[in-house]
Amino acid sequence: MARFLLLFRPRSPLTPRELIGRLEPLIDRFGAEVEHRSPAHLSAMVRGEHETLRLRLIADVQAKADGPVLELVLMSREAMGAGAPQTKERFGSLVAIAAQVMPDLDLVFRSDRDGALPDRD
Repeated sequence: MARFLLLFRPRSPLTPRELIGRLEPLIDRFGAEVEHRSPAHLSAMVRGEHETLRLRLIADVQAKADGPVLELVLMSREAMGAGAPQTKERFGSLVAIAAQVMPDLDLVFRSDRDGALPDRD
């Protein structure tokens, strides 16, 4: 199972609801269909036009001592043993879209660059 993770920290204080709200343009541009939403959580399915690979996008707001952070996880059933090339390609698109549509959030961790799991404090 492929699993790629992004962690964002807001530059100014935001509530969990505001952080989840920042995802709206990303959801639209990434072509995701929201399946569940709460003030601190969102899950969506991503289906490509001709792709057989189904991706799940999960967003969670995590409480930290210095304020909440937004965690985005992109998952699929693609094997990580082969590097999950299709999922990794879509993850690259997710990173690029996030940088464009959420400029007030700093990317502080990405699993493909920084390791498997962030420091959980």
